[in-house]
Amino acid sequence: MKPVTDFKLDIKFLEDLCNAFGPSGHEHEAQKIAHEYGKKYADEVLYDRLGSVVFRRGDSGPKIMLAGHIDEIGFVITHIEKTGFLRFHQLGGWWDQVLLGHQVVIKPSEGDKKILGVIGAPPPHVLTPADRKNVVTKDKMFIDIGCSSAKDVEELGIRIGDSAVPDAVFRAEKRIRKEKKDEDDKDAKEETREVTIAVAKAFDDRIGVFIALEVLRRLYEGKISHPNTVYCVSTTQEEVGLRGARTAAQMLQPDIGFALDVDISGDVPGVEGLVQKMGNGVSISAGDGSMIPNPRFRKFVLDIAKEKDLRYQPAFLKLGGTDAGAIHLTGMGVPSLFIGIPTRHIHSHHGMLDMSDVENAIELLVEVIKKLDKATVAGFTKL
Repeated sequence: MKPVTDFKLDIKFLEDLCNAFGPSGHEHEAQKIAHEYGKKYADEVLYDRLGSVVFRRGDSGPKIMLAGHIDEIGFVITHIEKTGFLRFHQLGGWWDQVLLGHQVVIKPSEGDKKILGVIGAPPPHVLTPADRKNVVTKDKMFIDIGCSSAKDVEELGIRIGDSAVPDAVFRAEKRIRKEKKDEDDKDAKEETREVTIAVAKAFDDRIGVFIALEVLRRLYEGKISHPNTVYCVSTTQEEVGLRGARTAAQMLQPDIGFALDVDISGDVPGVEGLVQKMGNGVSISAGDGSMIPNPRFRKFVLDIAKEKDLRYQPAFLKLGGTDAGAIHLTGMGVPSLFIGIPTRHIHSHHGMLDMSDVENAIELLVEVIKKLDKATVAGFTKL
């Protein structure tokens, strides 16, 4: 496989995007950052009424939709105890065991200052031996913001319905990775390459928005001709039901859809049966719980990845879904595909990925877009 190009990724933009506050239904802060970045490279900026933002480039040919969702998983305050502790409900899917002891940041509806809190539960010292063996579920947890009464909470501006996200920051560092071109060949020489490993709270799915807007930037700065109209879409409320993708797709009526999202990395202890691994290339999915991709369309993308000697991995996910699940059911149907970045520890405070996989995804999408003309798109559904 060839090394990735020298086209520099805008890591500062990715950092700002990931660090921004933006759980499902409360995406404004993160969406504003995406808007300011993407509008420089778009011919037009469009909006739906759920907060999704669309960046159009081109004005003829098939309509190609690249969707990454801007919302991250988070929390909503559901009750304020008389003692000043906060009860909460999840926005998106949290596994109970990743929550306890972690810090969160709350955005009050009254006032501009964000409030830090800690997710807590009764300490082990006061639990019975039997209770210590049990998993503490979210309904037994609370957020402690250091208050002693509901009045103290009110004075901080926090109300029921306010949202919160993990308090975690983006970081990245370079590593040297050793690998063999053929892992099954015992005599193959080991090669080394420099990679950038990044960790952030909101790769799901700010990395998808980042990929879409970096594709847009490359089309613009490279003055790349493409026989289609490209719509790079930063969707909302994916984590609670693919909602922004549905409304944006209804507005655009695309001919082709891409969902750009994280994928589960199959190289973590206890994760079995998944071939895709962090650092081995972009995932080109064969299906998930929300949709089955058009097989001709997927083969078209796979063939381009092979032709351009890009790092890629075939992938499949039994459960879960992406924005493609909503896009492919738009109108009379839209051939759609999930393009993923294998990511460790998704739906936690600290996701981890390899930026070389991101670069391969961007290069692949640019090459695909250059070839998606009217006849090619029609061929995906022709009998």
